[in-house]
Amino acid sequence: MCRCRAFTLAELLIALVILGVIATFTIPKVLQAQADQQARAVVLEGAGMISNAFTAYQQQNSIVSTTKPSDLTPYMNYVRVVTTGSVDGIPTLVTSSCASVLCLQLHNGSILWTNDYTFNGTSTMSAIYFQVDPDGKVTGLPGDEGLSVGLWLYTNGRMTSRGYILAGTIDGNVACPCSPSPSWDPSWFHWN
Repeated sequence: MCRCRAFTLAELLIALVILGVIATFTIPKVLQAQADQQARAVVLEGAGMISNAFTAYQQQNSIVSTTKPSDLTPYMNYVRVVTTGSVDGIPTLVTSSCASVLCLQLHNGSILWTNDYTFNGTSTMSAIYFQVDPDGKVTGLPGDEGLSVGLWLYTNGRMTSRGYILAGTIDGNVACPCSPSPSWDPSWFHWN
């Protein structure tokens, strides 16, 4: 006669409860990490498109103090110009006394927008500014703020995010007075 040992029903239920508790804490973190990586990839794709458009523009034109982001759009790959709503609380395609906001929807669903300021100089500290909103929500609703990443493109082709902006950068005709801080970028995005 063979006496086989097995787990009791109570032991199996306890093991399942422990696995459920572990899953409750780990699954949301894994899903958030995946979403953060996807958003970071979308921003880097937008930065690459801006950089490539700048290079293509340079091959046919000289970079001058009046060069602005809209000069690069013929060299960009986008779906459409967004003309309604707002992105992160900024109205799209609105003209003010300073400049207009240009808003482009990209193929990956993200939104690239910029104030159409000029370089206003050709020194290596002169820059134009872009913003990439990876979720592509064209709203001004609460909860959609802070999801975008600011990118600066310098006249020498260097690009950096807001958190790594060079001290002394001149954005359009405005000197950026503060020192860079990586905490200015969203927690899921790191330029390096």
